[in-house]
Amino acid sequence: MKTFAIAAIAALGFVGAASAADMPVKAPVAPAKPIQLPYNWSGLYIGGHLGYLWGRTRVEEDGVVTDPSARTNGVIGGAMAGYNWQSGPWVFGLEGDIGWTSAHGTGEVTPPPPPAIATPNTYDVNWTGHVRGRFGYAFDNWLFFIAGGFAVADFKFLEGESAIIPAGAKYNGWSIGGGAEVGIMRNRVGRIEYLYDDFGSKDYITGDPYRVHFRGQTLRGALAWKFDPFGKNPPGRW
Repeated sequence: MKTFAIAAIAALGFVGAASAADMPVKAPVAPAKPIQLPYNWSGLYIGGHLGYLWGRTRVEEDGVVTDPSARTNGVIGGAMAGYNWQSGPWVFGLEGDIGWTSAHGTGEVTPPPPPAIATPNTYDVNWTGHVRGRFGYAFDNWLFFIAGGFAVADFKFLEGESAIIPAGAKYNGWSIGGGAEVGIMRNRVGRIEYLYDDFGSKDYITGDPYRVHFRGQTLRGALAWKFDPFGKNPPGRW
């Protein structure tokens, strides 16, 4: 009887072990992947820009056009700062910039009767600046935008005949343009953009009355650092 009880207990143990071996093993839980938030364009940014200015100067002397479109070109580079607000994919912004330039131009010459010597007008741009509103559409870390607003240039006109250099006048006008930006890193943004500027006209009296009009086109690249000084916006990706 004792032998039978021991055998029965051993048999039950074997059946239990076999049943446990047949039960499915629960797979280990994989660690949760971090949630990637879309790139956030909101915040303050500061940076620098570098490009080329293709300028054109139009001059009227005593009501007669003497320089219809004198080339006034040069490299331009400087600083910029602005702030963006993002709502869904739409981005609104305000930006100001200043750029120093080597843009220089020389007017046309009409040879006078001998023995007089003709000297052309010359044109120099010291710097330009803008205050513009921006509106764009974001695709994650890409932003396509248009921008427009106020434009100013510090412009010098040297009338060839009298060789009198007026003080650098501030030409005030308007600007329109657009471009694309890419979030290279979480707080670093690259940009390429085009600007068309009409800086308006100024009148000079240097013997004869002159009216000088300056406009320009600029293609430039920029690199900016973006941050949120108020800490109200989520950091986004990167």
